[in-house]
Amino acid sequence: MSDVDESFVPSPPSDFYETEPDEAPPLPVPARVRPSHAVDAQIPLRAVRYSSRKKRWAQTSNCARGVREPLPSTVRLVTWNLDFTAPDRKKRLLAALSYIQQHVLDCRTISERPEPCCILLQEVHETVFAQILNAEWVRRCFIVVPTSVEKWPDQAEYGNVTLVSRTIPVVNVSAITFGNSKMKRNAVFVDIKLSIPAHEDEPRLSGGIVTLRVANTHLESLPQGTTARPRQLKLIAAALRGRGIFGGIVAGDMNAISPADEAIVEEAGLYDAWEGDDNSDEGFTWGYQSLERLPPGRLDKVLTTAQEGFVVDQPERIGIGEAIGRGKWVSDHYGLVTRVHIVRED
Repeated sequence: MSDVDESFVPSPPSDFYETEPDEAPPLPVPARVRPSHAVDAQIPLRAVRYSSRKKRWAQTSNCARGVREPLPSTVRLVTWNLDFTAPDRKKRLLAALSYIQQHVLDCRTISERPEPCCILLQEVHETVFAQILNAEWVRRCFIVVPTSVEKWPDQAEYGNVTLVSRTIPVVNVSAITFGNSKMKRNAVFVDIKLSIPAHEDEPRLSGGIVTLRVANTHLESLPQGTTARPRQLKLIAAALRGRGIFGGIVAGDMNAISPADEAIVEEAGLYDAWEGDDNSDEGFTWGYQSLERLPPGRLDKVLTTAQEGFVVDQPERIGIGEAIGRGKWVSDHYGLVTRVHIVRED
């Protein structure tokens, strides 16, 4: 059965004419007690989008009323762990967003829209989540997942946040809370619609529409998390191969700190976008801006399913040496940036 969606007919973005469904509910007020979350199961979520007309964030409908054809065939993917433990969380978060905006996505002003992209952030502390929603560039250009910190695992003080540019239709959002996690870790998934490039001599705008699933994750940390990480990654890998999904990508902090971690990617049936040597410092993303006395390593990765029809470029490191003051690094991690290309198979 083909994963190409022949029936999908995109329409203009919901903010193209500055109109939105009147029934869109406002951003929910966080509850005092978080509801229980099922573990190891893929649970549907919602995203939020800011309405400049209504001056508020509102939940989006999980439907494909996204961008009219031609849909993008290439997506920029950014991932960065922002370190919840260091002080100056607000300053560091805003510095990271500004750096991504200006130096990674080349948007010199907040009114400049980025190329089609997904930004995957890990270790966003609950006290600064609102700063993402308050950032003008984010309000103008992105939808945000999840809708609030209440959607993180129970009692989590930090978590994953995914931003998807409005130039990409998002058709489903979900999350998996890891049952074996003692650190309240999870994975957040967004399903995006992309187009297969058409031949130059074809009258059509594209060669078909496909759904790519993008996961944002932070696997269990430290040596004591070594036995938990394989199952966590396998749960993600299984979700990336869901029904109707053309292909999948997971990026984030994989905490690959032990020799055992070298095998879990292959055991999960995934492929590493990094083509260099695991022991090469050119790929190391952690250990140079950390106060912990542990050897540097390639903790952060971009992994893909074994699916023909899309190509992921070699990831490049970002955020090297970025600081908000002397010795005050934006994060103890470097981030990664890559591009995902949907390609024709003929």
